[in-house]
Amino acid sequence: MSTRDLTQLGEDMVVASTRLSRLATRNVNTLPHAAMRVLGRLDELGQARISELAKADRCSQPTMSNLVQRLEEQGWVRRAQDPADSRASLISLTDAGLAELRSARHQAGAALAAQLSQLPATDLTTLEAAVAIVHKLLTLEPVEDTAR
Repeated sequence: MSTRDLTQLGEDMVVASTRLSRLATRNVNTLPHAAMRVLGRLDELGQARISELAKADRCSQPTMSNLVQRLEEQGWVRRAQDPADSRASLISLTDAGLAELRSARHQAGAALAAQLSQLPATDLTTLEAAVAIVHKLLTLEPVEDTAR
């Protein structure tokens, strides 16, 4: 497959996954997207500094600080002193935060179940394989973009 075809495939995946995510959360009373992103990132990566979370979420450090403070007030994240830098804090997911994230993910999955139930078994098998491939893709080392 050519680089152009791979770029188009990547673009199609991003658009489809974004739309799928919106569809899954449109009619459920779940966490706000920003909270889900931060809790999900902490679930994926473990503890992180606010600056790292802000960079990963492409927002300002003050914006992330406010979000983390709200999540901390809910009991979903905790701060601990960074042993490498006493001026910095490490943010981590609490058991309550993990439970809230799992609940939100379950609600989103249940919302998609109605659409999934309308697909033939062969499409569901293909989707299961595609999800496994996406998980594999997520474990690959990033390749430096030399086009820039």
